[in-house]
Amino acid sequence: MKMTIDPELLKEIEKTVEKKVVKSLETIQLAQLRKEFLTRQDFMTAMDRMDKRFEELIKHMNQRFDAMQKKSDEKFDAMQNKSDKRFEAIQREMNQRFEAMQKQIDNRFDKVYERLDSIDLGYGYVVEGMAYSIIKREFKQRELDLDLKIRQHFTDENYTVHPDTQDVEVDIFHIKPNIIGEASLKIFNLDKVRTFIKKIEFLENIYKDNFKRFLFCFKIDDRIKGELINLLQKYNIELIIPKIDS
Repeated sequence: MKMTIDPELLKEIEKTVEKKVVKSLETIQLAQLRKEFLTRQDFMTAMDRMDKRFEELIKHMNQRFDAMQKKSDEKFDAMQNKSDKRFEAIQREMNQRFEAMQKQIDNRFDKVYERLDSIDLGYGYVVEGMAYSIIKREFKQRELDLDLKIRQHFTDENYTVHPDTQDVEVDIFHIKPNIIGEASLKIFNLDKVRTFIKKIEFLENIYKDNFKRFLFCFKIDDRIKGELINLLQKYNIELIIPKIDS
């Protein structure tokens, strides 16, 4: 006996089987898609990993750059220090050579002035007439039109002025008004001024009276200028630096 199935039941079975097959296929497809494509969460996770790797790479590159920069700075500083030391050494050597040359030149001029002073009446027998006229002019400008005595000699029996001679020479001398003066081409040390002070004290002791005091010179060495001014002020000596008309 042949068994028959209700058509409606058959349709229902077919629908149920079809649903299960479709569901199974969808499940298989989703599994396959997960293998082939990332989900949003997977994508975000992958991006985070890439960001971290990128940050680590940047950090590593910065560290290498900082190390390179530090090494470069150290080399530059070392080179700069070496260059500065060499420059300072050269400049120091140049200064020493210049100072030695300047000292040598000053010494030569000092010797020339010493030789001229050794033959002077102050400004010297080199141009005696002019020297006397210059001195006269300077006194006349101070309303002292006098017959000045030049290179007057006195005897110092007690050697109060010079330890090795009794002769005391006074370049400029006058009585009533009492005037004593010293003249020199250049003052390059204080020895001559100190000797002049002894001459002043010597004459004032002889005449028992005060003298107006004058120091004539064309030039003063800058190295002693401050000390000289203080010494002249202390002993009330007027400094006169004459101007020579061209």
